[in-house]
Amino acid sequence: MIDTHCHLDLLRKEDLEETLRDGTLEYLLTVGYDRKTIENALRLAEENDRVYCAVGFHPHEADRVSLEDIEWLRDKVRNNPKVRAIGETGLDFYRNYSDRRKQEEVFRWQINLARELGLPLVIHMRDAEEETIRILREERAYEVGGIMHCFTGSYGTMRKAVDLGFYISYSGILTYRSAQSVRDVARRTPTSRILLETDAPFLAPQPVRGRPNKPPYIWHTARVLADVLTNTSLEDVERMTSENAKLILNLGNNGKKETVTYVINNRLYINLTNKCNLHCVFCQRERERNFMVKGYWVWVSRDPSVEEVIREIGDPAGYEEVVFCGYGEPTLRFSALKEIAKYVKSRGGKVRVDTNGLMFTFLPKERLKELKGLVDVWSVSLNAPDRETYIKVCRPVQPDAFDKVIDFIKEALKEGFRVVVSAVDYPAVDMEKTEELVRSLGAEWRYRYYDVVG
Repeated sequence: MIDTHCHLDLLRKEDLEETLRDGTLEYLLTVGYDRKTIENALRLAEENDRVYCAVGFHPHEADRVSLEDIEWLRDKVRNNPKVRAIGETGLDFYRNYSDRRKQEEVFRWQINLARELGLPLVIHMRDAEEETIRILREERAYEVGGIMHCFTGSYGTMRKAVDLGFYISYSGILTYRSAQSVRDVARRTPTSRILLETDAPFLAPQPVRGRPNKPPYIWHTARVLADVLTNTSLEDVERMTSENAKLILNLGNNGKKETVTYVINNRLYINLTNKCNLHCVFCQRERERNFMVKGYWVWVSRDPSVEEVIREIGDPAGYEEVVFCGYGEPTLRFSALKEIAKYVKSRGGKVRVDTNGLMFTFLPKERLKELKGLVDVWSVSLNAPDRETYIKVCRPVQPDAFDKVIDFIKEALKEGFRVVVSAVDYPAVDMEKTEELVRSLGAEWRYRYYDVVG
């Protein structure tokens, strides 16, 4: 697990010693927010291999920050390999310990410093959502991205931050009984952008609330996040948030290694190909070339062979199901899919195929019969209630693609397959009408949140 925001220099001596001994904490990002704590963060990072730091001036300090301080910070950060971000910086219009205009000025200075040094930002935002997003846009913070620290904002602000290249970090607040609105936003946060933090020694999670917080308590928050997200185990949360942190903070191998098979919540997923015959506007591969799925970089430099896939599967009966699913369309490799599915079924496994339903654009309908007894469930991404919306949202090459998907659903049901049809709640999609269409076809319906993959 990676704690992406803590203040190690503020911990009690015994809590710091426990934290540094804890083998479950892969990396720690300790944060400096004024001259004294910046020096402390730099020292702790230098002394401990697993500790890195983010350094900057907190909005509470803004009245005391000058351009001379920014120059001092630049000198401290430049060419220091243990500094992985600038911050925490931002706006706090709740406490107003510093003049609001001065907070904005110091915030802009630090965004520009981050852009100059090529480092991501760590953003403090309290009662200033609109102003924070506006300044991030105006100062081109999207050039470096960063972390929205201890996020408790609205869904709309989360989406705007993600679109600007930021990751969303949840703290122990996620566990509080009064924080249902935070959990609702976390449930809809792109899984490729979720991080965890403690903000220790502050904001201890619910089971230990009232005590000084410490990084080992991050597991309390992780367990709640696993409950909040669909199809997600605690192991998935650990892997997902840690690999996301490695990407934004440039730690380890950044999670970018080729993935042919991957496990989520005791389901084995097979990434059969990168090729896809749609260009959906909501897809991460189209918008930002981000192929992270709950901690796995789901991309391959070449299509894996049948033998390679079977070798990686091992015993399929040990999984709840085996799912053909990646950023490509598995039916484009029909013969390989058929052969691998035959192997899985022969050894007692269950097979699901996640598809865009366009198989009949390149194969005759009769070929579907070849998969009877081999595929248990077809999970079809429809994503539109009509042809016009489908063309706009899914951007197919074939003008009759929507009709082909409907034909596929009907034919699969006719052949006796279980069919689950889904749509992503992208703004242009009328989800109620899409559900009505799906149910009129006799298929099962699944509602999917925009950008929540895996």
